[in-house]
Amino acid sequence: MIDRNDTPRGHEGRRKIAAITAGCFALAVTVGLLAVAPSHAASIPAWLDDAITIFNERNPETRIWFVDIKDSFVWYRIPNEPDIGSHDIRERVYTIVAENGYKRTDDEELITTARPPEPTAPGREKKCWRRSFVLDIEQLSNTTSSGGYGGTNSARPGQRQRMLTSMVCEDGENWFAGFRVLQ
Repeated sequence: MIDRNDTPRGHEGRRKIAAITAGCFALAVTVGLLAVAPSHAASIPAWLDDAITIFNERNPETRIWFVDIKDSFVWYRIPNEPDIGSHDIRERVYTIVAENGYKRTDDEELITTARPPEPTAPGREKKCWRRSFVLDIEQLSNTTSSGGYGGTNSARPGQRQRMLTSMVCEDGENWFAGFRVLQ
């Protein structure tokens, strides 16, 4: 009687099975490590968190509540008030941004859709007003920068700016405000 495992074909089969098993084990370990590794999610600048806190202290009846950080936006929930229209809600959000040195890049808003995070239900598309802002860091401090248009020795030094995009989304009993800052 011949033992099939003693044939060259039997040893080759066992080697393939061993290699596949080792590969699956390595994949499982890698997935496990990624699952417990800290996430490098989007972050928000401290000034924004401070600005929302100050707004809430000044307006305890119309607080803005942190929801989540999703898709590089930090999202807040604003309870809808029947006597305040969408324009007033949007201006409230834009005022928070403007009070921190950001200037509007365009005179008008753009209407789009987004999926703000909803803790109790899966997110769905909502009508949103989007506006972009820019912050010229050099105007706020006595820092200098180089580079930009003509290189480091140019007569036209580069600008140090930050872009901020805000989204204000309508959702029945709540509004959602999202902010994304590009460094």
